[in-house]
Amino acid sequence: MFRSKARLVTFRPPAEARTAIVAIILISSLAFLLFQVRKDVFANLALHQARLAIELAYADAAPETIDIHNNALRPLPIFGDISAWPGQKTTVTPQTLPLPCGAGAACTGATTQGAQDTGGKFVIRHGQLFASIRGRNVAIQTSAPLASLTAGLTGRIATDIAGVLFLGCLLLLVRESRLSDYSVRRLLDASPIPLLLLDSNGHIEFANHAALDLFLADRTRSLRALEENLQRHEKFCAWLIGTQDTDGLIQNAEFEISMSADSIRQLLVSRQSLLVRSRQMIIASVADITVRHEAETALVKAKNAAESLERMKSQSLAMISHELRTPVNGVLGLAQLLAGYELPDAASKIVRRMIQAGRTLAVVINDIVDLAMLEVRHIRLERNRFNPQEVIAGAAALASAAAVQKGIGIRVSSLTPLPPSVLGDPARLQQIIINLVSNAIKFTEAGVIELKTDLGARHERSIELVIEVVDTGIGIAPDVLPRLFQPFSQGETGHERRFEGTGLGLAISKGLAEAMGGTISVTSELGHGSTFAVTLPFELADIEESGPKKALALRVLVVDDVALNREIVAELLRAEGCEVTSVESGQEAIDILKVEKFDVVLMDIRMPGMDGLTATTLIRASREPCRHLGPILGLTANPLPTERPLYRLRGIDEIIQKPVDVEQLRSILERTLLRAEVATTALPERISHLQNALGQERTERIVGSFAMVADEDVEAIAQGCARVNLEDVIHHAHRLSGAASNVGFQRLADAASELEQIAQTGSTLGVADAALNVVALYKATERCIHTWFPSASGQGENRYPVP
Repeated sequence: MFRSKARLVTFRPPAEARTAIVAIILISSLAFLLFQVRKDVFANLALHQARLAIELAYADAAPETIDIHNNALRPLPIFGDISAWPGQKTTVTPQTLPLPCGAGAACTGATTQGAQDTGGKFVIRHGQLFASIRGRNVAIQTSAPLASLTAGLTGRIATDIAGVLFLGCLLLLVRESRLSDYSVRRLLDASPIPLLLLDSNGHIEFANHAALDLFLADRTRSLRALEENLQRHEKFCAWLIGTQDTDGLIQNAEFEISMSADSIRQLLVSRQSLLVRSRQMIIASVADITVRHEAETALVKAKNAAESLERMKSQSLAMISHELRTPVNGVLGLAQLLAGYELPDAASKIVRRMIQAGRTLAVVINDIVDLAMLEVRHIRLERNRFNPQEVIAGAAALASAAAVQKGIGIRVSSLTPLPPSVLGDPARLQQIIINLVSNAIKFTEAGVIELKTDLGARHERSIELVIEVVDTGIGIAPDVLPRLFQPFSQGETGHERRFEGTGLGLAISKGLAEAMGGTISVTSELGHGSTFAVTLPFELADIEESGPKKALALRVLVVDDVALNREIVAELLRAEGCEVTSVESGQEAIDILKVEKFDVVLMDIRMPGMDGLTATTLIRASREPCRHLGPILGLTANPLPTERPLYRLRGIDEIIQKPVDVEQLRSILERTLLRAEVATTALPERISHLQNALGQERTERIVGSFAMVADEDVEAIAQGCARVNLEDVIHHAHRLSGAASNVGFQRLADAASELEQIAQTGSTLGVADAALNVVALYKATERCIHTWFPSASGQGENRYPVP
């Protein structure tokens, strides 16, 4: 059954066949060498990019991992065998400190590198690998020699190159017929690449020393032993002698081979069929890629650890925000109801302050949730019309209670008259001022706190509002200033600390100011007080004449499992002139909508049993004659931007955040009712061409296939966005863009292409907005298909059965 060594020695293919064999070995070995080096280099690079991202996440989430004195990170246990490159230098800089150098021409070396954020990607600068990444609290910069890319590979590459040079010499000598078969075997034995020559039945004709070393280790080194060893791996042997052809095609495959009880190797095998003296032969080269596979596994583990940390944080935020916002919703709602009664002036003023305080508390809860995100820029801002002077005065009044108790005065002054109406987020502005004034009160024992406002710049349609909070308190030590705006950072630490607090106020203020496009800074002298300065841009708004509010006069169905929430929302709606019906579960909402008509449904997202998303999906899928076709507004205490595309896909038109604000509720109701969705009924020009060329039936099949693909892709995009899985978003956005473009829905194709590009940058908030746009255009596309091709549509609308 097995060939003997004598058979191997007398095996003499013709000269042209020998030349072909050697040429094939040389070319495939060189190609494999280059391919392997490239993959190892990129795997090495990706592994260290993942390491950098995890270092940032841990530094942001756990400040104790930072060695303050050396601006470096302490060793983290998560990395295991993933060690830093030789010569790699990593520095950690607090976000409050300026980077070592600007972008000027005078910057050189590492300081120039520090001036730019590469988003965690390694680039080549000044002859070195460089990467930097910014988080909420810190910026991490790292550099390493270019030779790091081949760290651990140099010896192997040199050996492989030597082997290829051997084969090159072999090719030249064989062409000149100067070598015997014995010499050829000697040269092939010297190759560092394991080589096998088999016949069509799988019998081994030749194996070089590298192959014997790889497969047999310390066992008897013979072809018979090698053949018996390989036959234990059925899949490997079946692939080696599988499809055989004489076209010279090279095939590659990866296999996991158990060498011993405690040794498993990953092999990359290349094979090629050829004819030698009318005999079908197979030549195979084998590469041990175990190291590369282990690196890829470590990379996946690191990525999964980072994603697990993100998912755990998101789930915790959802639970905490829901538990906090529910009672705040009750307090704020009752205060707003009380404001509707005729009260004495003093009592009315107290109620208004309660409402302001409740709204501010709600914003604080939102900010604490947002602060736990990896980047502060995830904060979503409102764009409302407000009087900045009134908001500033109200914020000072809210913060003044603690000042009165300490006998401190608060003086509000304006160096320049402020415009009566601007567009922006008044709650965020009030939050910044309250944080700064409260901080000043905390660290001031006597004197006056001044709240100064001024206009830094005024343009035709915008202004820059400058706010300074000046106190006469204890001041701030110079060594504390760099970390002052970091979360949970305080001027005094340890058991002797005199001032209470979480250390979140200034960090939230800084994040809010930067999210609004402004800046915040501090100057201070120990023992002589501090001055916090905030500069914020606002767009000027046209002044509107106020008139009596028109009653909404709507029939509204409120769905919420908490009785207090139902009562408050119902009373707020009745105060606006609405007729309200309340139910406590999604199933009750589905049942009542079968027999009664409502203009609007307010649906709580998180409910036990059937949640709001499931209930909304079933309502939208209903085909009852009296089914609800009007707006469905979602009520949630945790309106994460990344979940909005999924809400929209399930049929929710707008989100109302708990605790419910009466003005926000009225505004959303008015906006939703005025925004009539006009169905897109015009067929794309490309589909019209297809109808003329292929006929209605074949075109309908094409459109139906597109509808199924689009439905699957949009669902995956919404789910990926909700789970913050940007890889899924990128993949399905790319597929959707191509499919929509082929059929002719160009707006949908362009939106999906834009989403793909944004997702590649890693901007979570940008991805959420772009995905929301894709879902909206997909809905319009669905209506168009339903209008012109009824039998090809409905995949998405009828996905769930009607109960």
